[in-house]
Amino acid sequence: MNAQGQIVAFDMAYKYLSRWFCITALIISTNALSSNLNLDWDWELSASKTAHRDTTLIGKTTQSNTESLNALLDIKANWQELTGSFALKGTSLWNREDERTFDADGIVQELFWQSSVDFGGLPIDFILGKVRLDWGVGYGYRLLDLFKSYRRNSIGIQVEEGAGTAMASYFDMNSEWSLIYTDSSWAQQQGSDLEEQSVQQGLGLRHYALQGDSEWQGIVYYDDVRHGLLSGSFVTVLNQAWELHVSALYQRKYLAYQQGTSLTAVGLETKQHGYQSLIGINWASSSGHHVIMEYWFDSRSWSNNEWQQAFEQGASLSSEIQTQPLALSYAQGLNHANLVQHNLMFHWSLNSSSWSHLKWSQDWLWLNNFEPSFDVMLSPQDGGIIATQWLRYQIYDTGSASFSFELATQFLGGNGDSVYANLPDKHIILLNLKGKF
Repeated sequence: MNAQGQIVAFDMAYKYLSRWFCITALIISTNALSSNLNLDWDWELSASKTAHRDTTLIGKTTQSNTESLNALLDIKANWQELTGSFALKGTSLWNREDERTFDADGIVQELFWQSSVDFGGLPIDFILGKVRLDWGVGYGYRLLDLFKSYRRNSIGIQVEEGAGTAMASYFDMNSEWSLIYTDSSWAQQQGSDLEEQSVQQGLGLRHYALQGDSEWQGIVYYDDVRHGLLSGSFVTVLNQAWELHVSALYQRKYLAYQQGTSLTAVGLETKQHGYQSLIGINWASSSGHHVIMEYWFDSRSWSNNEWQQAFEQGASLSSEIQTQPLALSYAQGLNHANLVQHNLMFHWSLNSSSWSHLKWSQDWLWLNNFEPSFDVMLSPQDGGIIATQWLRYQIYDTGSASFSFELATQFLGGNGDSVYANLPDKHIILLNLKGKF
C-alpha cells in the first residue's frame, strides 16, 4: 500500500473507532461493579427545514430548501474522582435529498480526573484531562471562552468539546487562584480552516474574587497562536431586579481572513493586536419576565467597509467564469467568530411559573409548562437582523426522567446589503424533542 493509501486507511479507521468509542465506554461502565457509578442519559431528536437563497458571496443555491432529521444521545458519568461526558451524534438520519448522507459520530466531550491534596500546608485542587472551561459572563457572546469557542444559543443539535487541561487551583473564603495549561488540539470534530489553524497550546493564570454583590476575574495567558492574552470580567447585582456585566480581552496576535487585490484570493493571515469587549444588563421581574440587552465589539471581524468591498468584489468576480473561484474566497469571512464588528442583542423570556399568577390562565392549566423566549441580533452599521423565537413545552418531569418539545424559528435578513441578509440560509424551522432517563 502506498503512502496515500495508508493515510486514507488510517483516516477511515480513526473515524470508525471514534464513533464507537463512546458506546464501548458506556458498555464497560454499565457493567462496572462499583456502586459509586452514576449515569445521566439525555437524548434529543431534531427535525429541521431550511430555506435557502442566492447570495453575492456564495452564488446561486442548488436547492430552494432542505429538510433533515438529526439525533443526539448524551451521557454523563461520574465514578469516584473521574467525570466524563460522552455524545453519540447522528447527522441526517433522514434527508429528503440524499438518504446516504447519514453519519454517526462518538464524541468525548469531557473526561477528567479531579482531586484535592495538601501542598505545603495549602489545599490544592487538581483537574487533569479533557475539560470544558467556560468563564464568559455574556449571553449573546462569551469572549472569555478562551480555549474552545462555543456557538451561543444554537437552535439545533450541538455538541461542545473541552480542551486538554491541567489545572491547579487554590480557594479561600472569597477568591480563587488557578494555574492552567491547555491544549485545544484534543477536539475530535472538524472545524473550519480558521478554527483548525487556531489550535493552541498555552499556559496561564486566573484570579477570581467575590466581594459583596460583585464578582470579578482576571486572566493572563500565553499560547503559541496569540502570543499573549489579557482578559477580565466584572459582574455586579445592582438591586433585586437589575444586574450589570462587562468583559474585555486583548491579544497580541490573531488569525483572520485578509482581503487582497481584486485578482487575489482571500487568505488566512496573522494580524496584530485584537480587541474584544462586551457590556450588558440583565433585568428580571417578579412576574416572570426576563430581559437581557448586550452590546459587544470584536476588532478581528471585518469592518462594514471591508464587507461592502467584499460584496462588490464578489459580484464583479463572479460575473466571469475564470474568476469565480476568487469570488467564492470572499465567503471565508463568514467563518470569523463574529460576522460583524459591532453587535447588539436583545433577549426576552417568560418563566413558565408566571402563567399561574394570571387569573385568566386558571382555565388553561397547560400554560404552567409553557415557556416562550425571543432573541434579536442586530448589526447597527449595515442594518442586518437575526430574529429567533423558541416555544418550549414541558410534557412531564419527574426529576429522574423528563420529556419536552421545542419549536424554534429563525429569520435572517435586514437591509439587502447587510451581512445577515447575504447568508445562504433565509429562515430555519426546527422541532426539537428532548428528554432524559
